[in-house]
Amino acid sequence: MRVLNLMLGAALLSMTASMAHAVPFMSSLGDECVGCELSDQTVDTYIDPTGTPLDGAAWIQDFDSWWVDNAEYRIWEEDLNMTGTDAIITSLYVSYDDTLMIKSKGETVFNSEDYSIAAPWTQAINVLDLLGESFIVAGDGRLNFWVTNSENFATGVIWKGEASVPEPGTLALLGMGLLGLGAARLRRA
Repeated sequence: MRVLNLMLGAALLSMTASMAHAVPFMSSLGDECVGCELSDQTVDTYIDPTGTPLDGAAWIQDFDSWWVDNAEYRIWEEDLNMTGTDAIITSLYVSYDDTLMIKSKGETVFNSEDYSIAAPWTQAINVLDLLGESFIVAGDGRLNFWVTNSENFATGVIWKGEASVPEPGTLALLGMGLLGLGAARLRRA
């Protein structure tokens, strides 16, 4: 009976270790931009996020990039900024004007120029549908959005998504359970 209880306990601990919780994230004026002056002013042609997968997120623009051909700026998602825990991106919707690259730790995850997306500022684009898979943001990395104003007019970006991260409490519980199993085996020996 003790062996059965021990095996059931180990199985329970193993299952709880794989538990994760979803962390929602979205663009806001609280996100960081290098050398940018951020605003949530939108122009009439941009998608209204209300009632779309982008609902609740804010358009972010760098006013210094408006009306400047090929001006580029970078914004990163503050909720996924060097958290110390790897995060699997399980949902990501974007809208942008004019081109967008999504990077993490210097690696390009998504480049809008690889896809034929007409008027991306008028729609909520499912990045994971285009990529065909989820991707990971390392715990020592961040999720960066690089925007280029290639049309010499207004420019901006908006995003909303969800990341799956391991539940810290279950990892601690697994560790304690494994220590207990080891101690129980030592007592028997």
